[in-house]
Amino acid sequence: MTARSLALDLLCKTLRQKQFSNIALDKALQSCELSDADKRLTSLLFYGVIEKKITLDFRISQLSARPLEDIDERTLCALRLGLYQLMFTDKIPPHAAINETVSLCPRRSAGFVNGILRAHTRSGKMVLPEREGDTARYLSVAYSVCYELCERFLDVFGAERAESILRALSPAPTTLRVNTQKISRQELAAAIDGATYTHHSPHGLHVKGALRELHGFEEGLFFVQDEASQICVEALDARPDMTVMDICACPGSKTFGAAINMQNRG
Repeated sequence: MTARSLALDLLCKTLRQKQFSNIALDKALQSCELSDADKRLTSLLFYGVIEKKITLDFRISQLSARPLEDIDERTLCALRLGLYQLMFTDKIPPHAAINETVSLCPRRSAGFVNGILRAHTRSGKMVLPEREGDTARYLSVAYSVCYELCERFLDVFGAERAESILRALSPAPTTLRVNTQKISRQELAAAIDGATYTHHSPHGLHVKGALRELHGFEEGLFFVQDEASQICVEALDARPDMTVMDICACPGSKTFGAAINMQNRG
């Protein structure tokens, strides 16, 4: 098992079984014997392909004589995996991205995958759809956002502002919500190398590295929650002895945050 083979297996599995990506990845990383560095690579490739799927599929359609719907599941996932490394990473050499991806494919599809990936490296940058002809399609492919949402953004914000919003959507850092019932943010930050404070949430930390290796994981000193969600909890202003009902909780990090702010009373 390698980082790339695990990422490919997970991509196929989540596509076929429609699983939550974070749950599938976490379960796989717990049971595998990869090094921390390979686990990080698996996470990068897995989440990266999911995030850029629309753009990757457009590029495949440009390079392949076969329609996407005629490409079998594993071959299509392998193409996405290989192209993601070529298009969106700068630390993976192209030859490694191509050779390692092709090695994961059965013989019947290895030549096809090799040909597509090498065609991409020869042709250079992808040509985007014409902006003037269909602005929503251009935005969808350029920023890997579903067509319907791009249409909505255009209707609400207009072309210039819609694109500026999509351009600003970049991968979020890993953010923790400190369990202040057990430890202060300052104390946890001091115990985790490289931790930095969130800009707006008074309870958050930005971190790097494998979560399970961080100080306090087993003790429940934090949970993962992006800063926007933390701000939502602060806006709720839940206090001790209140009655609070969270009617749309999944997986429940806002509920946890509200309970912490209520000091477990309410």
